[in-house]
Amino acid sequence: MTMISRRRATALILAMTLSVLAPFTQTFATEAAWARLAQGGYTILLGYARTPGRGEPLRPDLGDCDARKSLSDRGIQEARRIGMRFAARAVSISAVYSGEFCRALQTAELGFGGSRIETRAYLNSIVGGDDPQVIPLELIAAVDEFYGAGNQLMVTHPELIRAISGTLPREGEAVIIAPAITPGDPPRVINRLLLD
Repeated sequence: MTMISRRRATALILAMTLSVLAPFTQTFATEAAWARLAQGGYTILLGYARTPGRGEPLRPDLGDCDARKSLSDRGIQEARRIGMRFAARAVSISAVYSGEFCRALQTAELGFGGSRIETRAYLNSIVGGDDPQVIPLELIAAVDEFYGAGNQLMVTHPELIRAISGTLPREGEAVIIAPAITPGDPPRVINRLLLD
């Protein structure tokens, strides 16, 4: 066997091994995230579920959901499934906050019940042309000041989650955050949770 043939065979074996191990690694990471949430005291950032098309005009009329972009049929199913995952794990959610965009509010309502949702303007990361990389001070304060037996969940735009976590979340992925070591600094990422 030539040197090139050996390298190809080794590369093929390595690629096959990694493809087999990847799902186990993701499952372990997700189980660790669920275990953390069972302890309570965390903030869960969740991007809104799937919508038809892309983009939305700046400075929209946030209260008119009939004229606004809301969830696609697939997004509606996704939002409900996410809520069922939290219910099946019996994770305590003591507060649910949503941005004022219809797609975020609809995701929160379908997943976690409409009567307990509170909207927060600081979760509207792109309203008025704000820099999507800037983490609102109100969000930092809400994370810093949260102490509870349960967890608080915030449904927002993926861009805001990227500003905090450094990466754009995948569809159906939540990011678990906690206060920074130094008060007032951006929250720190504790774990990620694959939900869909």
